[in-house]
Amino acid sequence: MRVFTGIEGGASRTVCVIGDETGRLLGVGYGGPSNYLTVSMEAVKKSLREAVDSALKVCGVFRSLEVAYVGLAGVGLLHEPPVLENAVREATGSGKAFINNDGYVAMYGAFAGGPGMILVSGTGSIAMGHDAHGKLARVGGWGHILGDEGSGFHLSLEGVRAVTRVHDGLLPPSELTEKALSFFGIERAEELVRVFYLDGVGKKRLAAFSKEVLDAAEMGDRVAVEIVASECKALKQMVRVLRAKLSLDRPKLALFGGVFEGSQWFMKRFIEELGDEAEVVEPLFSPVAGAFMLALTSFSIELTPEIVENIRESEKELLQESRR
Repeated sequence: MRVFTGIEGGASRTVCVIGDETGRLLGVGYGGPSNYLTVSMEAVKKSLREAVDSALKVCGVFRSLEVAYVGLAGVGLLHEPPVLENAVREATGSGKAFINNDGYVAMYGAFAGGPGMILVSGTGSIAMGHDAHGKLARVGGWGHILGDEGSGFHLSLEGVRAVTRVHDGLLPPSELTEKALSFFGIERAEELVRVFYLDGVGKKRLAAFSKEVLDAAEMGDRVAVEIVASECKALKQMVRVLRAKLSLDRPKLALFGGVFEGSQWFMKRFIEELGDEAEVVEPLFSPVAGAFMLALTSFSIELTPEIVENIRESEKELLQESRR
């Protein structure tokens, strides 16, 4: 029996599933961040290897992988350097390796290859979709310096900026001040200068502060509410522009990412802001299952109803097991 792997590599973690040609998923594994634009190539290789090795250990497979399909954050705007492909091949040990954007594998999984749109709000943000004719379009995905509006990073950055403005009297008092002092382990707002310019707070750590911003907004803090409103508007605009690019009437939209998954309140607030721009639906499959499907199709294996059902049943069981 031939075995394949699908990998979803994001700015915070990497997930790998391994399965056979019948669609049965046999093991899942996890690694660190694998966005080559924000971490070193060695770190990318290490994260991929950790995810693959842990998945292999779970399923007890010792044969070589036929195909690895890898969706990585940061891929798609530039021509990827050959060293990235080499890193993927070396880390997975597969005969063939395909690399695409992590948003693409999420979109493929969400609609099992059919038409639709996705919106990701995790550490970063991106919107992607394709129509019934296969036309593909994306909005966002520019990274935390050039974009990522509506993401955990952007929510956090605006939250910390608000703390400095509260300190200067440019904004009214806010719960965000005490939350920031506690989160960053400091006693005065002035110490944020040290945290950001001398200590160099990491992208992942800063993005985690988004939970504090959302908690403050949910409790009615006026400054935090304004931040959330602005970020929801930015996400809505991404959906609106993507919809226009694809000439879709009222497309189906699946929501992904740690910000949506971590806060039902934020998801509900965004859906209210979205209005009738799109119909929000549950994704059919996870992003990593989408990557696995693409691994099969890249080997000319047709996704028959039987194979799709095998993926569905084994994904449910496998991911439940991994959460225990």
